[in-house]
Amino acid sequence: MSLETKSKELKNLVSAYPTDWFLGNLCQLMSFIANGMAQDQLGNLSSPLRQLYFLAGLHITSLPQKIKTQYTEEEWDKFVDLLNDIENEYSKLFFPEPDEVIDEEWKKVRSVAMPSFLSYFNQGPLNYEEQTINWIKDLFSHLDATIQKETGLTTDDFLTFYDNLDKLVQKNFESHSLGSAPLRKDWDKYTKLKMAIPEEVPEEIRNIGKEKEALYISVADHGIMNRFYAEELVSDNLTIDQVNKVLSLLSCKRDETDYLYYTSTKPGNPLYERPIISLDENMFQVFEIKQVIHSIEYLLESICSKEEKSKTAYIDRKGKLLETKIVDLFKLFFKDCEVYTGYYVDGCEQDILILWKEYAFIIEAKGYKLREPLRDPDKAFVRIKDDFKGCIEYAYTQTKRVEEKFVNQEPLKICDKDGNLIKEIDTQKYENNDFSIIVNLKSFGQIQNDLSTLLPVDKECSAYPWAVKLDDLETFLLMLIAKKKDPMSFINYLIMREELHGKLICSDELEICGGFISGKINDKVIEKNDKIVTMPDLANIFDEQYKKGLGFKNEKHWNEKQEGKTLFL
Repeated sequence: MSLETKSKELKNLVSAYPTDWFLGNLCQLMSFIANGMAQDQLGNLSSPLRQLYFLAGLHITSLPQKIKTQYTEEEWDKFVDLLNDIENEYSKLFFPEPDEVIDEEWKKVRSVAMPSFLSYFNQGPLNYEEQTINWIKDLFSHLDATIQKETGLTTDDFLTFYDNLDKLVQKNFESHSLGSAPLRKDWDKYTKLKMAIPEEVPEEIRNIGKEKEALYISVADHGIMNRFYAEELVSDNLTIDQVNKVLSLLSCKRDETDYLYYTSTKPGNPLYERPIISLDENMFQVFEIKQVIHSIEYLLESICSKEEKSKTAYIDRKGKLLETKIVDLFKLFFKDCEVYTGYYVDGCEQDILILWKEYAFIIEAKGYKLREPLRDPDKAFVRIKDDFKGCIEYAYTQTKRVEEKFVNQEPLKICDKDGNLIKEIDTQKYENNDFSIIVNLKSFGQIQNDLSTLLPVDKECSAYPWAVKLDDLETFLLMLIAKKKDPMSFINYLIMREELHGKLICSDELEICGGFISGKINDKVIEKNDKIVTMPDLANIFDEQYKKGLGFKNEKHWNEKQEGKTLFL
């Protein structure tokens, strides 16, 4: 069967279930992914998060039928088979045609196009919600005039909406699953399921059943915790009118569309941009709470990019904020470092230079927006290479300009934009202790983590830079602080990281960072192996620390984390 035929079959199968129950069930399964639970259902999925989102997207864009109440084990296994078949069909896009010549160029094109394509479409946002919340607040609050003109709302209104919804879902979780919070009034009106207790059951057993009714219902209908009425999100700083405005922008109804492929964008999966579902009788259900904050970011970005004037202001603010966050992180970690920003060398502008003791960090910040990879490998390669050149390679030419001063031990003259000398640095004090770092907002995945594929570097006089996403840089440095590691541990990581290029298969930098912290990736492992393939569980160390507190600005539930008293969604 073709990709289209399999996708249509799967869409028809998932259309048979009621939306409130089906999406609630998928949401519950997604919450199990990180903990390795529900392996009977998730164990055979190749990309669980994206595949569950795909299932949900097919369902929400299907013709409502409500033929079945819930799926059977056999029916779920059929879903899994089709999901993996569809995944395999996408992989076949990169297979050779019968008469195609397989040479080194063919292999290089696929080695770039295939992982970039699969990483782009198979991975959700890999960061913590506080990172997105802080980024939205720091970036878009300065652009509120544009946002208010378009929506009648401010950035804080959107963030308050998310915070109120997040608290509501968390409270429902605590009341239904943990019994540690009181149930909301008339909680049973949020579900169609009712617990029937036969008349002949002894009163003692009947009382126990009634006492545990909310728990039993939530096990059978997980979506009950995600359902709400608009009025429940009203607070002192968010009116019902504002709640309804946000809901109109972030919610969707189940409605039949042509959506069929998880790589589709026109139309795409509506649950990425509108993760809240409008049900009957003015009730809503959020599919995945964390996606709401990402949807808010996408929405505000699109609003601020509509007109040329507002787009220019947005890009300018984004670039400055990126640099500020990088500098703040290094100051937090190194404490007594020397910092230069927006400086000039030989008449060319540079972003950031950080000096600490006998170590120099040459940093370029890039807010480059990645374009969606194309299905055709040859066309995809051209686009990916072009984006890579405009971001990573261009940044490398900038860091190299300064790096050469250190390598050649020439005086580094730091000037302002008018050519006035700010400071002359004696590079001999930093012999072999300079590091080039490229910090971008969006990762290129495999081709960024192993730069040997696309970045030409003369290893005789230059090392590969460290290209890292801002969120990963923040998570890594905060983790080192939480673990009470000194700055030399970071420097040792950079030295080790240079040796991985040319032998690394990895789409997530935090897997490498986690492997370094745990000692599972070290110099001996690198020297011994020609290829090093990282696995997602290497990054689990960050999630474990996050439950105790990582140290993000305005980190949620900080006190509870420190006391270890609360279980979170």
